[in-house]
Amino acid sequence: MFRVGLARSTRTLKSPLIKTGSILAPSSGALFTQKPNFVRFNSSQSAPSSEIKDALTSFQDPANIPEQVTSMTSDQIGYLESIGLGNGYGPTALVEHLLEYTHVYTGLPWWGTIVAATVAVRLVLFPLYVKASANGAKMSHAKPELDVLTREMREAANVNQQSMVREKQKGIMKKYDVKLSHMFLPFCQFPIAYGFYRSLRTMAEYPVDGFSSQGYAWFQDLSVADPYLGLHVISAGMVMLMMRLGGETGGQTLSPFLKKAMYFLPIFGLAATMHFPAAVVVYFAANSIFSSLQSFLLKNKTFRKWRNLPDFAKPKANPGAPKPAETFSEWKDQFMDQLNQGTENKVRQNQEKAAALQKRKNRSQGQYIKKH
Repeated sequence: MFRVGLARSTRTLKSPLIKTGSILAPSSGALFTQKPNFVRFNSSQSAPSSEIKDALTSFQDPANIPEQVTSMTSDQIGYLESIGLGNGYGPTALVEHLLEYTHVYTGLPWWGTIVAATVAVRLVLFPLYVKASANGAKMSHAKPELDVLTREMREAANVNQQSMVREKQKGIMKKYDVKLSHMFLPFCQFPIAYGFYRSLRTMAEYPVDGFSSQGYAWFQDLSVADPYLGLHVISAGMVMLMMRLGGETGGQTLSPFLKKAMYFLPIFGLAATMHFPAAVVVYFAANSIFSSLQSFLLKNKTFRKWRNLPDFAKPKANPGAPKPAETFSEWKDQFMDQLNQGTENKVRQNQEKAAALQKRKNRSQGQYIKKH
């Protein structure tokens, strides 16, 4: 019986509930000399210890890194690509390549490079503005008749009347040879202007070699903002002059309220761009000066006669046309009246469509009843 009890006790001690090997017992007892049943997952060999060094590992000297990046100068073709600029075929990359080629092959400082590239691009776009100016002159002759049709379009009661008014508008446009596509030609400058803005701002933030010293007069550093805001004042003044001369096509006609608003916009633009790098504002100033000269030229009668461009019609008072707004309150009232009138016309058209659909349903139901 003692052996049976001992065996049962041994099996009990071998139970997986006892996993520890730190059993305190006399060394003479057979019951406690048996090794515990467990599995050791840790390695029996300790990991080799790394040698502790009292000196830092020698890395490449950081002072030599910029020398590798800027091994080329801005007077060499490929410099912008070597610093990560001028990659791709978008407007920004194309403008960066244009600036680099202009800077290298003309030998101009960076401020002169920006001005020269701006003038070159505007000269290429000038024929498009001439076409837009000719189209605007034709539009000025058709405007009195189109204003009357615009009012009829607002007062049209249904879709059929609106379609008839549209046909009349097409006839007038054809009569005066007005092309809608030519009205959008001046907008081709927008992607190019965006490319100049993005490229010059990126080049100033790097900054490109020479940007810090190849400015002019009071803005010697093109990578920082103009300290005296002289470039901003020039840009704002030229924009106001351009609008007074009739816009970039020389014959833009605006309502009295919009003319007043356009005089205040350059002032807000000055506040918005006062922290821009001088390189960007040099472009703004050069572009606005060219726009003012272009507006003066396209408004000149001698130039228009030389290029066989039609003259702009003098604005005439049309009793059938709405009176242009002169103040913000008048403009707001006219806008709200047009909005309400348009809403009423849509409601009336929906009601007429619903009535016509109901008549069609009633007619179809009457025919079905007669057949049966």
